[in-house]
Amino acid sequence: MSWSKSISLDVANNIFDVIGVSFEQNELEGGYIAKHESKTLRRATLTACCMAVLTNWVTIKES
Repeated sequence: MSWSKSISLDVANNIFDVIGVSFEQNELEGGYIAKHESKTLRRATLTACCMAVLTNWVTIKES
């Protein structure tokens, strides 16, 4: 079995929908954009964009 370091746009949007983040491809400049309310993140690849959302926007709450 082989693994890939990529994710599809549909899968990323489904996974991150629960926290209100959506992704789109930036056809004008290239790369991808993540949006949450008034915040945006831009990265060259969708995987990098997802990783940036996890490191910059997601906080794990402790009970």
